[in-house]
Amino acid sequence: MTSLPIISASSPPRNLNLTKPSSSTSQTPKPIHISPKQLLTKTHLSLTIPQLILTSPVLASESSFDSISDPPTGKIDLESILVTIDNFFNKYPFFVAGCTFMYLVVYPAVIFYLRKYKPISAMNAFRKLKNEPDSQLLDIRDEKTLALLASPNLKFLGKSSVQVPFSESDEEEFLKRVKGCFSVPEDTVVCVLDNFDGNSSKVAELLIENGFKEAYYIRGGARGKNGWLAIQEELLPPPVHMYTAKNVNSSNNNEASVVGTEN
Repeated sequence: MTSLPIISASSPPRNLNLTKPSSSTSQTPKPIHISPKQLLTKTHLSLTIPQLILTSPVLASESSFDSISDPPTGKIDLESILVTIDNFFNKYPFFVAGCTFMYLVVYPAVIFYLRKYKPISAMNAFRKLKNEPDSQLLDIRDEKTLALLASPNLKFLGKSSVQVPFSESDEEEFLKRVKGCFSVPEDTVVCVLDNFDGNSSKVAELLIENGFKEAYYIRGGARGKNGWLAIQEELLPPPVHMYTAKNVNSSNNNEASVVGTEN
């Protein structure tokens, strides 16, 4: 019977493969395996966690908002606010452009239309004077022109034409006289009548800039195309017609007859 070799527990196991590797084959190094516990030491953790917060886009954005809403030093971080605003503009360019257009173009245009002086036809001016108690007629022609062609007689409407000649060289005095003719300018609607409509638009703008409620300049004025004199025979009642100085008495008689007929 053949006896088996005795292997002791303390002795390392023998390599039973007795063949030696050839010298031509190179030995490949064994890969080194390092456990995650060996990499993530306390020092590594203290350095990587802040880096993760700063490099993560979600955590970085949250930290920026936290710095705005609850700054640790009690002061507003202006740089974070500017960065947030810039990011919002880049993310919603069309919304920002629309809001800018509304604020810079639409809003001023609406204010301009609502407050700016406006043109008005002679017929619509008469309707406004008739239907609106706070409307008044302002005749800005000079005295020589008034002597040749009197202002419309508004006694038929329970009003009277206010006559203040306009002079570009002394607008302050003109404005002072006009305001003296109206007790409450901010509640007064003024229809401005000129010989044509050259200065009436300037006066209407001047009145708006100095606190009058509304101001209109009559297109064509007294003598121009489609002005008061041109339409009065067909569209306006005789009591409000404009007459020359020779026909003033006849106009007063016509007005009296109309008032007597109504009574």
